Amino acid sequence: MIVTKITEKNKKKLTVSLENGVAFVLYKGDFRNYHIAENENLPEKEFEEIMGELLPKRALDRSYKLLMSKDYTEKQIREKLNADGYPENIIENTVTKLKEQKYLNDSRYTENFIFWKAKSKSKRRLMTDLRAKGIGSGDAEEIYNKLLARNDIDSEEDVAKEFLQKKGFDAKNATFEEKEKMKQTLLRKGYSFDTVFHLLGRGEW
Repeated sequence: MIVTKITEKNKKKLTVSLENGVAFVLYKGDFRNYHIAENENLPEKEFEEIMGELLPKRALDRSYKLLMSKDYTEKQIREKLNADGYPENIIENTVTKLKEQKYLNDSRYTENFIFWKAKSKSKRRLMTDLRAKGIGSGDAEEIYNKLLARNDIDSEEDVAKEFLQKKGFDAKNATFEEKEKMKQTLLRKGYSFDTVFHLLGRGEW
């Protein structure tokens, strides 16, 4: 198939576009090993080696390197590989392998994320953050409730209470204006109306 375009991705890599719409990224040094040039045919054997061996191995190695430093969701790994220029089918196969090998596990990620972040974030903020990482609201809610039932995390009200205590806020003696200002602060942080008005509306601790 014909190579329609070769463009520079960065100082070390080039993006190769083919007439069939497939595009992939190679190191500049790879061009010494493969017969790739604009407007010329890429031999089928070399194409199959690149797509079937070279790039899948690199995508997997890249993922391992990422996951060695910290946990990622499936969506985040997809985004990283996509940004690196890997074709969609290679990304899909890589994600499948990582899940089979237990390197990728969105439920585990969600549980760890909530466990550590629930100490300082409202439930709504946790759900929003997880949604941005590709975790479905239903799944995140289920895991949150499971951790709460096991007493692995504090209730949202207890977390909000601790925040107020750290701020030195005295709900019983605060003026109406001070309470209103703190209500808005908590609401901006994502705490529910029920939590905010239970703590500040009646000044209960």
